Amino acid sequence: MEESKERLGLDHLPLVYLHDPEHHDFDQLSAPGGAVETLMSLREEGEIGHVGLAGGNVHEMSRYLALGGFEVLLIHNRWTLVDHSAADLLEQAEGLGLAVVNAAIYGGGILADPKGGSKNYAYRPASEETLHAISEMDRICGEAGTDLPTAALQASVNDPRFSSTIVGLSRPSRLTAIVERLSSDLPPDLFDRLAELLPAQHNWVDFSS
Repeated sequence: MEESKERLGLDHLPLVYLHDPEHHDFDQLSAPGGAVETLMSLREEGEIGHVGLAGGNVHEMSRYLALGGFEVLLIHNRWTLVDHSAADLLEQAEGLGLAVVNAAIYGGGILADPKGGSKNYAYRPASEETLHAISEMDRICGEAGTDLPTAALQASVNDPRFSSTIVGLSRPSRLTAIVERLSSDLPPDLFDRLAELLPAQHNWVDFSS
């Protein structure tokens, strides 16, 4: 915490996430004196404003949310045009009254540049069904006078369940395009058409049979 404050030049951190806890032992992090309890204590002491949970695997995120005390949930790659892995987790977060932040809405880049040659989604090989869905979505967006990156962005920004959407930029010059996409008018039936192309659940990142 002290290192973060020093690097950021802040005396108080408004929001601190428990980040990627799925890469650590749940029992250790949730035990007395562990990372979860420490963050909650720092909030009580006024050292930080709010405690959030940020990570990938929705099944592990659900375990942490069940502990209570978190105020914000950040998910990534789990709620996009081609992956709805976070459906149950979003419902859980809503029931707890958490703010939800949606990140990696482009799945690591493929939805931002569907013709760029990438075959990865969420930094791993995408299924053929997912790749086909992306190609078809790109075609439909073109026919509707827009592009897939615009649709992917607005699908998250206009979803009332999300308090905020995080978009990564590879260079500052791309900020202008993001702003333009936010203000683009899209056909009212576009998202219904795209929803029909959502790949089956077994193609999602966190599919659980």
